[in-house]
Amino acid sequence: MRQRLVPYLLVAPSLVLIAALLMGLSSVLGWSLDDGTGNGISLAQYESLATNASYRQFFTSSLWLAGVATAVALVFGFPAAYYMETKASPRQRKLIFAALLAMFLSDYVLKMFGLVLILGRTGLVNKLLLWLGVTDEPLRLMFNEFGVLVGLISGILPYMILSLNGVIARLDKRLQEAAALLGAAPWRVFLLITLPLCVPGILAGTMLSFLLSLNSFVTPMLLGGGRVDMIAVFIFDQSINLGNLPLGSAAAGILFLISAIAILALTVAGDRFHRRFQR
Repeated sequence: MRQRLVPYLLVAPSLVLIAALLMGLSSVLGWSLDDGTGNGISLAQYESLATNASYRQFFTSSLWLAGVATAVALVFGFPAAYYMETKASPRQRKLIFAALLAMFLSDYVLKMFGLVLILGRTGLVNKLLLWLGVTDEPLRLMFNEFGVLVGLISGILPYMILSLNGVIARLDKRLQEAAALLGAAPWRVFLLITLPLCVPGILAGTMLSFLLSLNSFVTPMLLGGGRVDMIAVFIFDQSINLGNLPLGSAAAGILFLISAIAILALTVAGDRFHRRFQR
């Protein structure tokens, strides 16, 4: 009897977490369908989000910023992960991994406050630019899309590098060596052997980074000053500041749907690529 109960006891915490998540999602769905009187069901909140251009701007801006941040993180993260596993010495690899782990485990809010001190009008970057004579007055590096992008990229870069590193570390180097022995140039080895084998890590890092950026709230509030249109800020304003729970819940429901579609699309793309590459 005890042996039979062990698997259920191990799964119980996960079931409790899933049940809490489903309860929260059902509550959000219920509020989003409220017609305002509490006596009926209405799609008025979703219609308002779809027809109001200012509301749509929050979604389009969030998707744009999340996409750009993810692309930049991939561009910077892939060389770092590749160097870490193929070129760095064991000592360098440990130091890089320790730095990434420290960034990964450090408090996110504290990291954003650190960027506030760096990017502010009297921050390190502006002081350095003024000292070098590059500019005559402090640049506006915060409370705009640039500041939000810097914050998003700095927040997701460790996730991207670690996702890529896990795949690159498991690459079969014999395939690269065989291609080189057969006369393939280094760039052909990278494009035809290394890069396709890294696609699972690229998709995993892209999915994680995009979802974290899309749902970000702290970054647009601190580095954007609440002036940059992102959907998490809109949900907070509608639900907490304005007390408009139906509209905020509808926006949260659409955000959840977008996240689910992104996960499904990247998963399907990964499966199709895997089947095609295996052939």
